[in-house]
Amino acid sequence: RIDAMDFNESSSFAKYTSFKMLSEKENYTLALGSYLDGTMGDSLSGHNRLGFSTRDKDHDTFGGSCAILYKGGWWYGQCHSSNLNGLYLKGEHSSYANGINWSTGKGHRYSYKYVDMKIRPQ
Repeated sequence: RIDAMDFNESSSFAKYTSFKMLSEKENYTLALGSYLDGTMGDSLSGHNRLGFSTRDKDHDTFGGSCAILYKGGWWYGQCHSSNLNGLYLKGEHSSYANGINWSTGKGHRYSYKYVDMKIRPQ
């Protein structure tokens, strides 16, 4: 489950059946279950089966480095529909997709105040 709070103190969430990261040897690949429900939609399923990229470990499928371009480590492909490790930009911003964003929630030009990825053992 992913919880988010915007700068108006409004909460939203997205819930998945499972969440697992594979080993370092497998580039911390995301193994995500099905989207169940939520008030901010599904912006993580498109990142399923992608390795985790950082500034110094580029595992995305983009020609450049999504982690450098969008200012944070994440499971990037041709970059992203979500990035919960982006810059803390305090709400609406003019830059594109470099904040703490969830495209099916507030979009790429909004950075959330707070996000929390909750994982529990199965």
